[in-house]
Amino acid sequence: MNLHEVPDTLQFESEVRSEQRNLALPLALAQRFTYHTVDEWCEHILKGNVTLNGALATAAMLVNTGDRICYFVRNYSEPAVPTHYEILFEDDEFLLAGKPAGIPVHKTGRIFWNTFASVLRRGTGHSELVPMHRLDRDTSGVMLFAKSIDTSARYQKNLTRILLRKIYLAVVHGDLSATFANELPQGTTRMEDGRFDVQIPLYEQKGKEGEPGAEVRAQMIPDFELGKPCRTLFRSLSSSVVECELCTGRKHQIRAHLAALGHPIKGDCIYSHHGFYYLKRCTQPLDAKDFEVLGASMQMLHAWKIELQLPYWREPRWFESKIMTEEMKRALEAPEGTKFR
Repeated sequence: MNLHEVPDTLQFESEVRSEQRNLALPLALAQRFTYHTVDEWCEHILKGNVTLNGALATAAMLVNTGDRICYFVRNYSEPAVPTHYEILFEDDEFLLAGKPAGIPVHKTGRIFWNTFASVLRRGTGHSELVPMHRLDRDTSGVMLFAKSIDTSARYQKNLTRILLRKIYLAVVHGDLSATFANELPQGTTRMEDGRFDVQIPLYEQKGKEGEPGAEVRAQMIPDFELGKPCRTLFRSLSSSVVECELCTGRKHQIRAHLAALGHPIKGDCIYSHHGFYYLKRCTQPLDAKDFEVLGASMQMLHAWKIELQLPYWREPRWFESKIMTEEMKRALEAPEGTKFR
């Protein structure tokens, strides 16, 4: 049996909250799960797709705090995603895994069954695996998981004490070293070891009318007045490959910083070409010509390695992930990319 084959029927369970007490079932569902209207929930109830406390539900039922609602999605399907992974380290409390590009870590509007967290839980048998941080869907590389909810709760607030450093590789448009050879952009300084310290504050615009690029929602924008402090260290390893170390953990930080420097990551629909291909992808599939302009069919950002210091270790250890797209492997294995082998 294929553990990751999407089932024909998917079951979602929830518990009624106190604020929904005494509401009609369709209204309670519509308030909690807004992807269906009240009328649509009535239709699902009429079709026998909803149970309340184990019994087939009717639209006239009122709910009470603590009631159990089950929603059955028949003829379920979701987009295919890569489900392979690599285990880099495992002990009683933690698991380090290499994530492929193209699979979301958490549930999305279209993917519930084959999230990376769910794939790992089924594949390893550790049903309580909790991601300690996240990677974007199109980003590959190393991720740290707690093997229980208790372990996650004990370490999450002080994650930087055990997850000391995170280093990525990015393949970008243009030559970042040439940019740094000229006058340094605002918020950027040259370090003694040859790296560049980029501290450009980033502001998350949320699609508000009148904001720059408002149609590309949730984009992080450089803003020295409204932005939150961000710090990334960059080192050019070749004309198109950049080593990136996160010192803070803002959303899309590496992608937004590289775009702000004029060198967006190849394959990044949001931060290159003013989000044109992101908007196009919202209404139709991208084609070969689009990917040619973007420079890749998948965003070329890879969480390369992390430095981990667990409390019961005497010294920190480095772990490296090599799970990445073939496109990115070719970019790193080009003649000028021999440094990464």
